[in-house]
Amino acid sequence: MATKGIRIQGLKKRYGSGDTAVDALKAVDMHVASGEVVGLIGPSGSGKTTLLKCLGAVIEPTAGKMILGDDIIYDDGWKIKDLRALRRDRIGFVFQAPYLIPFLDVTDNVALLPMLAGIPNTEARKRAIELFKELGVEHRAKACLLSTSDAADDLLCVDLGGRSLLKKKKKQLTHLLSYTSH
Repeated sequence: MATKGIRIQGLKKRYGSGDTAVDALKAVDMHVASGEVVGLIGPSGSGKTTLLKCLGAVIEPTAGKMILGDDIIYDDGWKIKDLRALRRDRIGFVFQAPYLIPFLDVTDNVALLPMLAGIPNTEARKRAIELFKELGVEHRAKACLLSTSDAADDLLCVDLGGRSLLKKKKKQLTHLLSYTSH
């Protein structure tokens, strides 16, 4: 098995305890190779969002192992001391519309976090445009958000060296980028 990419082994997440406990993740095993794109599909309540939140270091799993690239980030406990830096530097989030800054165009909303992490403005915007081209929505790069009420679920992208993305719902990102003002 290749050492790069994303690997999840025996990942579990339990909410609550006793008779009311809910096992949202039951020993999930998954490998996403560097450069591979994977969509998570399943009914409501099947654990998609929980899996993404665990992988994004937003919530702590109950048990299991998560590896990003060559780094073990979780092995029955967090192995990374600074989770904020992990999320800022290695995991990119594009949230549903209420978390977007309405007076920024789409490019600046996408480029903002890399800029805050120290990436020069021009480089961050260039990376955003490259992502739009990959998704086939570069014509919306300067779009402004008119409405944020139609946004669907969160989207999580994990970027490993600018080459690998784990996307929850590409269609939702395309829909979000289609908002324009005239």
